[in-house]
Amino acid sequence: MNYSIIVPLYNESNNIKNLHDEIIAITDTLKENRSFELIYIDDGSSDDTFDIIKKFEKKKINIKILKNKRNLSQSTSIFNGLENSEYENIIMLDGDGQNDPKDLINMIKKYEEGYDLVHGYRKKRKDNFILKTLPSLVANFFVRLISSSKIIDHGCSLKIINKKFLNHDNLWGDFHRLLAARLAKEKIKVLQVETNHRERKHGKSNYGLSRVFKVLVDLIYMYLFNKNYNKFYIIGYLGFFSLVTGLLSFIYMMKLKLINEISFISTPLPLVTSIFLLSSLIFFSFMFLIQLILNIRKDLRHNEKDYDIFKN
Repeated sequence: MNYSIIVPLYNESNNIKNLHDEIIAITDTLKENRSFELIYIDDGSSDDTFDIIKKFEKKKINIKILKNKRNLSQSTSIFNGLENSEYENIIMLDGDGQNDPKDLINMIKKYEEGYDLVHGYRKKRKDNFILKTLPSLVANFFVRLISSSKIIDHGCSLKIINKKFLNHDNLWGDFHRLLAARLAKEKIKVLQVETNHRERKHGKSNYGLSRVFKVLVDLIYMYLFNKNYNKFYIIGYLGFFSLVTGLLSFIYMMKLKLINEISFISTPLPLVTSIFLLSSLIFFSFMFLIQLILNIRKDLRHNEKDYDIFKN
């Protein structure tokens, strides 16, 4: 089997050299009867990340380098890497060094047993509990509650998947976090593998509590609208806030009626509930309509890319 390794990077100048050496060492041990290509996507870094990856030698592995014209997001970077991947089997991992490339030895072995998706599971996370681990636990709880996915750690970036399952129906929003959930209803063989999670040695994470809200917005759109959308998280936040506020207002209104015997019409709560629930529907509808417009625009400008391909 042949593999394309996709690594998105954003301000990882102090981490990428060591990670690159680790990837090369692992692919060297696995190269018998396999071919690998390594795709780095610089997501508009403001440090020396791009200058460093340009200097990597291509003697042991074919390296492709993309540079986004601006900071676009991790998922967009992965998508750009997919567009330029040569092989049918895709390996994804973070560029911050917290994913351990040594896990690929076991994951590739399992994948070649006939699985369509081998997904990492960070059982012993080395992250700040309040800012990263707790939001991840909350997000994963809601993902499993709403979807039919059984994956414990949807946010683990380390995964191997057959490219035929990566189509436009699944690659919207922050798809790298909910990829397994979006594929849960398809007839694919999925295996979850415990992986080593390492402390971040340099730099700081660009993700925190906001991830939970993004995942919730994705879930709402995925299962209520079942359509593609782009990352309109400002509208999504407003829609989610309106939905929650409307539901809380309704619950409190019912409490006053049933427990305190206060009539509906003696409070403004029926109006408040109606306004917020209607607002949530309007906000999510806006997301749907905007994405339709963008899809048309993308079809008209399909040859224009938001990244550059670097060639030596």
